Amino acid sequence: MTTIRKIMEYTRKIAPYELADEWDNIGLLVGTEDAVIGKALLTLDITPETAEEAKLIGAGLIVSHHPVIFEPLRSLQPDNAVYTLAQYGIAALCLHTNLDRAQEGVNTQLARALGLKNTEFYPEDYLLIGEPEQAMTAEAFAAFVKERLGAPSVRFTDGRVTKAAVSSGGGGDGVALASRYGFDAFVTGEMKHHQYLWAVSHGIAAFDAGHFPTENVVIRPLRDMLAEEFPTVEWVISERNGCPYRACDR
Repeated sequence: MTTIRKIMEYTRKIAPYELADEWDNIGLLVGTEDAVIGKALLTLDITPETAEEAKLIGAGLIVSHHPVIFEPLRSLQPDNAVYTLAQYGIAALCLHTNLDRAQEGVNTQLARALGLKNTEFYPEDYLLIGEPEQAMTAEAFAAFVKERLGAPSVRFTDGRVTKAAVSSGGGGDGVALASRYGFDAFVTGEMKHHQYLWAVSHGIAAFDAGHFPTENVVIRPLRDMLAEEFPTVEWVISERNGCPYRACDR
């Protein structure tokens, strides 16, 4: 029998919980460790739709990247995913900033998706740095990032890409680490206006590929690791969790 406790013990090995930031909320957020699991759903986000999906496929556990409970709940209504999980007795195991900082975590998988080589990992800064297969212009690299991540769009600043840093999701602050680590390109999921301005003034080719595309790259490798460790459990990747926005082509 595979219990949630055993699954948690394994996830502590591949993404140690002590790697998480103090402000984060990770681990088993819904359910009990003694529950026996035969089928589990993997998703970046736990939404009412993915909670219903878990119910429909008979999953007793959802493993997600983003915490389903992040701030204190002041009420619990039927349109809340936590309500649905509790209603159907579905557990939620959430691996957030600890998975970002894990050796085989989000940034590692993002770098692999982009084919970076000769990589160096700086988990304390949520940063992984490597070299593309070949140097290219920012415009060419933006098209490459869009294709490799399946992103609806990629916003970017001009420059040339010879050494790239990646910091998934809301990692825009990492662009300012270029002077410390010497990269000339930076790929993340969210950048603010002042971060674009910093990139331009410092000659950094910065790429904003969207929060979902830069983090969803971890879900399939995570599924594969869990499936190898727990072959008696059916691990299913969500079909209802997708990028929440579209890009206008006009």
